[in-house]
Amino acid sequence: MATTGIINGSQYTVMFDTDGGTPVVADNVTDLSVSISTDTRDTTTKNNGGYRAILPGLKSLSVNFTAYYANDATNGFDELMADFLTGAKQDVKVTSYDWDADSEIAGDMEITFEAYITSLELSAGTEDNTSYTCTLECVSAITYAAHV
Repeated sequence: MATTGIINGSQYTVMFDTDGGTPVVADNVTDLSVSISTDTRDTTTKNNGGYRAILPGLKSLSVNFTAYYANDATNGFDELMADFLTGAKQDVKVTSYDWDADSEIAGDMEITFEAYITSLELSAGTEDNTSYTCTLECVSAITYAAHV
């Protein structure tokens, strides 16, 4: 059943797998952001009376997430690095997840798309948790729908 009220940010996560696979929850995610935008193209003419005129252009979507690095993670930095090195496309899903039931929440909205890994950064501070940050850039149509 769909979540009601304000959704706890810990509930949303990212899932990914190599193109053609079924996306799996990324392990140990601590932070997630989704950015969707439309580039504009300038259509200003002298007839616009000194005001700028624009029309929509290319749409883009990027997902950035941070996660703790673990050698025993089943879907984390090592899998992303292997796909980054081969240039493999990713099937990606940003979804609402019930951690106790280990399943996606039916009725909550999710975003699905295909992407390439455009950035992967590993951070290891002195006496701190090792973490990584990943950026996935959309290269397909975007589906925004309730999870069934």
